Amino acid sequence: MRTWHAALALVILMAGAGAWAQSSNDRSIEIDKAWARISPSEPDTLSIFFDVTSKGDVPDTLRFATSPIAGKVLLRRGRWEGLNFHNDQAIGVPIKAHRLTSFRPGVLEVTLKELNAPTIVGETVTVRLHFSRAGEITITPTISNQLLGNRFRKN
Repeated sequence: MRTWHAALALVILMAGAGAWAQSSNDRSIEIDKAWARISPSEPDTLSIFFDVTSKGDVPDTLRFATSPIAGKVLLRRGRWEGLNFHNDQAIGVPIKAHRLTSFRPGVLEVTLKELNAPTIVGETVTVRLHFSRAGEITITPTISNQLLGNRFRKN
């Protein structure tokens, strides 16, 4: 019976691996709650969302992101103009010292375009975030089919 419990615990840990927090080498930036969704309005596009927590005393900037599965990776900021929503490209995203910055739908996102392979709900993707001070942090968000971000549901 104990072997079965240990196996179940291992499966649960592996399923949530993409959700674990990742930190920069100097521990000044922590990335948590990373998830992805297939874009509802742009074919062959993934939107990546996560929380950035600054634990350092100095502000930082997310300069750009890269991914081995995308031909193009953009930082994007959402804005409303009347009843029309626009996702504009951002040239760097400031990260304030000792603050939480949330990349969430309609606000901020990392967009993967020109994907070189089909994406499947439940799989993870690799994204590298490049900060001015903290350097590179690699995250592995799980692809969700939920517009609001339920990271582990596959139905």
